[in-house]
Amino acid sequence: MLRRVRLQNVRNHDSLALELGPGVNALVGPNGVGKTSVLEAVHVALRGSSPRTRSLREVIRRGEQVLRVEVDIDYGDRVVSAATGYDRSGERRMTRDGAPLDDYTRWEAEVPVRVFLPDHLLLVKGGPRRRRRYADGLALAAKPGYREIQAEYEEALRQRNYLLRRGAGAAEQAAWESVLAERGLELNRLRAEVLQAFSPRFAAGFALLAPSEAAEARLVYRTNAAGLTAEEYRERLAEERPDDRNRGYTRLGPHRDDVRLFLGDRDLREFGSQGEQRTALLALLIGERRWLWEEAGRWPLLLLDDVMSELDHERRRALFSALEEGGQTLISTTTTDYFTSAELATMTVIRIGPGPGRPTTEQ
Repeated sequence: MLRRVRLQNVRNHDSLALELGPGVNALVGPNGVGKTSVLEAVHVALRGSSPRTRSLREVIRRGEQVLRVEVDIDYGDRVVSAATGYDRSGERRMTRDGAPLDDYTRWEAEVPVRVFLPDHLLLVKGGPRRRRRYADGLALAAKPGYREIQAEYEEALRQRNYLLRRGAGAAEQAAWESVLAERGLELNRLRAEVLQAFSPRFAAGFALLAPSEAAEARLVYRTNAAGLTAEEYRERLAEERPDDRNRGYTRLGPHRDDVRLFLGDRDLREFGSQGEQRTALLALLIGERRWLWEEAGRWPLLLLDDVMSELDHERRRALFSALEEGGQTLISTTTTDYFTSAELATMTVIRIGPGPGRPTTEQ
């Protein structure tokens, strides 16, 4: 769990330090004081990216050149510091207890992080790339070796696409097509297994939040390589070379897959209300939280931005009951009125006010 968060030059914060508790932590304050920026800073420290923007330069406080975020992670027998610094030139520095790190792989394994932002509905109603990445995240936690298979597939895909654009001959392309067929079918199989196992957890999360609406909540995996053998896959790639050359990319394969969220016979991307889409997003979060605990033995750190204002009374209670199962959660909110007195008694409440000063903590 996280014990402390320290940030410098993040959005509207010049300097801020927070002490966190186990379980649910509520960051409470009026709009505009930078509650969401604290959640964003934690993500920057542990993932090196912002869940709000593709450019970390946008996260640096106006008029400053460098941001820095440091979090103290309590493992029970020791406390470890994870820090990230980033400047406007694009230079990044990652450390573990002051020692440089090459990437965020270690934190991804040790401290899984999951985020809810109101605009993250694009996972449900946006294009397939986000949902593929979501499926890959599930598979990485549950399937040893998935990362290596995926890396080999992506390298073969890059090579074939390069050869297509260069107009290379069939012999050169065939070698990479064999790798694509072998690794592509492995990825299809592993994704299908993971999604089949995870779909009931998504349904359970939906039923928890909306018992009257959860009939047949399910995930549907769509792939254009369904039912192919390795030989048939290679033959299809060879047949499609002319068209792929004209397009400039490879059409067949798991890099074109999609995962759709259904409620009964309705695809929520196309026919779901915004309320249903939001419930589905939270159901994924709740289901994945339990999934990571069961498959990897770790509760993920949840960063939930203004989630309680999106829910009615019954769904708030249902969500809080799920959060109480274990792990640590940071929730930004404008008021504690969304929580019952019994819930508040188990939480850490951190009040963040406008202007300079230290936040106050209630435990």
